[in-house]
Amino acid sequence: MFVLKNAWAAVVRRKWRTLLAVVVTLLVSFGSMFGLAVLAENDTANGTAYDAQQPQAVMRLTEQGFADRDGADPGWADDNLLTWSDYTTYATAAQAEGLQFEYTVTESLPVRQSDSIQAIQTGDGDENADDTGGELTLKAFYTLTAARANDTGRYKVVEGKHLSYSGNAPRGALISRELADENGLEVGDTITVGDPSDASTTYELTVRGIYEYVGDAPEGQGDDAALSKDNRDNAIYISYYTFAVELGLDTDSGTGWSTPDLNIMFTMTSPADYETFAKAVKDAGLPDDYEVASPSLEAYEASIAPLGDLAATMRVALPALWIGGAVILLAIVVSGACRRRDEIGSALVVGVSKARLGWQFMLETWMPLLPAFVVGALAGGFASGPLGAALAGGHETAVLADSVWHVIWYGVGAAIVLAVVAMLRVAFFPMASLFGRRDDAAPAGHAGAAATDDVAEKTADDAAVAAGADGAIKDDADVADDADDDGTDADGTADNDDPSTARSEEESK
Repeated sequence: MFVLKNAWAAVVRRKWRTLLAVVVTLLVSFGSMFGLAVLAENDTANGTAYDAQQPQAVMRLTEQGFADRDGADPGWADDNLLTWSDYTTYATAAQAEGLQFEYTVTESLPVRQSDSIQAIQTGDGDENADDTGGELTLKAFYTLTAARANDTGRYKVVEGKHLSYSGNAPRGALISRELADENGLEVGDTITVGDPSDASTTYELTVRGIYEYVGDAPEGQGDDAALSKDNRDNAIYISYYTFAVELGLDTDSGTGWSTPDLNIMFTMTSPADYETFAKAVKDAGLPDDYEVASPSLEAYEASIAPLGDLAATMRVALPALWIGGAVILLAIVVSGACRRRDEIGSALVVGVSKARLGWQFMLETWMPLLPAFVVGALAGGFASGPLGAALAGGHETAVLADSVWHVIWYGVGAAIVLAVVAMLRVAFFPMASLFGRRDDAAPAGHAGAAATDDVAEKTADDAAVAAGADGAIKDDADVADDADDDGTDADGTADNDDPSTARSEEESK
């Protein structure tokens, strides 16, 4: 209890040093929990979670291929669009590699505007529908999966209902908010669009819902589109059943812009299978202006990109935090112990053992550090998830058990090391310096050392007096000896013990 009381008194007496130690410990433990959680989550996201993805593979125009595309030349469609025969070749090549996959279909073609629906004008505005196929684009999805992988961007229905892929909503269509506002259209209205090759052939559709995009438009498919039909706000979405069965637009006999732009999306079982599939398709003769891409894998990589950036920051910040914290705490402990020579000496003189005093110094180190470490670690553990979500684009970084144990063991180890450093100041304290002989005339430059020795000697004398030491009080024999030194006996006569005195008396006689 005595040691504990003294340790607490020393901690309270050094307020600023204690406060600094608490703040540094809080920061290190909190930062360690959060940083290790981020690194662990990033490893998982790029490891097991990535390997568990089922990529969707599509064949699409490269950036250069899209730039070379001539949207005003019907002959370009005949020469460059992929057909059912092409996709059959690619699927056969994938099966030859032993790959298993599922597929879904997206088809589109341009359609002409009418009095009931006018396209949002884009580009120079002097395009000819006979050359471009129309000002609007009709796009059909076979399944919801195909709709979610829309190459012009994901969308959400803000009014009305989603598409029915089973044909339960005959000729239902989705139009963009911009297109609806431009034409004053509402859910339930009927619109008419014209065939890309024959203006006299029209198709009636019912507005089933109104959608809005949830992301930015790809380059050349927004307000910067060269043609109105390439502006994604002019896209009309329908089900594949409506496109192929009710309107009869999925045909092999079409020419020019009446040739459907077919896009079959394959779903693979793993990223490794996707890589094998991409190689097999290229080897099977995929045109140079096309590439194999995975919208789902790209979306996943984009979702973890902020997490990767945060992890990269943590890889630099954590070592800096650990090294800086260790240096500051070590400096606090060492500077505090080194300035306590007189305190250590006084304690040892009055009978406090080195072991007891060393234990006191260790407790002084642990008292501010351990509570701060626990509080910081708990705060970091509970805050890692929401803090990671805020800094990593919504990707939560929950603390794993391995990270918790790493922080605990390393934190406890650091506390033990610092306590041992403090204890060593007592263990190696030179006892001889307490009882060294005082120099009356201290050499130049050693006045401070002599003064210190004086203090030590005075302290030792005081302690001896208090203990009743024999050497501190003169006894009667000492008094008699002192009298002899004066040349007289105790009765006042000459001290006959001195040989010279005896001789003088003998000569006088």
